[in-house]
Amino acid sequence: MNEKIEYLPFNAINEFMLPEYRKVVIKSVFSSFESLPNFRQKSINSEIKKLVKIQGFRDSSQAPIGIKSRECSTVFEKSAKFVSEILAAWAELNLDLVKSVFQMLTERGWIILPVDVDRSKLPGFLIKWPAKDSFELLTNEFREKHTDSANSDDDVSLMIVWLSNRLPYEMVTEDLFLKE
Repeated sequence: MNEKIEYLPFNAINEFMLPEYRKVVIKSVFSSFESLPNFRQKSINSEIKKLVKIQGFRDSSQAPIGIKSRECSTVFEKSAKFVSEILAAWAELNLDLVKSVFQMLTERGWIILPVDVDRSKLPGFLIKWPAKDSFELLTNEFREKHTDSANSDDDVSLMIVWLSNRLPYEMVTEDLFLKE
């Protein structure tokens, strides 16, 4: 089996994300920035310093959350590295959701990397997605199992994408990445 593994850059997620939700994710990361590990803060700030220019700030990473979030939204659309760091930070800030979605996917037979793997180091998202597992089906299953969850369907869908490291780009019927 010598099949070539294909990836989409992390910023390809923008084709699947509503602009309003993208802003919510970015703002939530900046709102809890101090809770992130130092290495993640440094990595995100480094990307901001390189890619974001905010008038009135020599160091754009020092701008107020609202301004920084708005300006970083366009960077999120273009920079795969920035997307991977923001999504890794977002996952680190939502550990209960990480555990719940990980459990749900593994119970469904998905073969995914362990929770503690830093997915921001991966080359991008895999393109193959199981045709039988639509976002609607997966979010409904999540809701049935976690009736008390305050997470939105968008949160659940994003966590599914992040933990599985897959985008529903090519729907496949063969179970190449599912346990039998």
